[in-house]
Amino acid sequence: MTELVKPSTDEVFDMIDAAIKYDPSATEGKEGIYQFYITGDDDGLYQMIIDDDGPRTVKSEEKEAQVTLTVDHDDFREMVGGTLNPTAAFMGGKLKIKGNMGLALKLQTVLNSFSF
Repeated sequence: MTELVKPSTDEVFDMIDAAIKYDPSATEGKEGIYQFYITGDDDGLYQMIIDDDGPRTVKSEEKEAQVTLTVDHDDFREMVGGTLNPTAAFMGGKLKIKGNMGLALKLQTVLNSFSF
């Protein structure tokens, strides 16, 4: 039986970066600095920046975050993959959000615009 290899957090952010650069229309009207603090075995600090320079992801803190999301690496992969609804994750305590809640809600539309 072959075990499915899940992408690392770095690989997930690389895929998000490629997707938002390929189709930047998904990020129109959603300008902001989104920070992700990924916890668990494959942890790290990442940002998705949508500004005049175009949408991109970075591994580190490049700019001051307007909204910070804290989530376990497995739950994050499920949210990006479309099998875990971000609102349900938040309500269930799997996703913590600090900062601009309006931006956090816009992020769900960005994540829903592509599926891995």
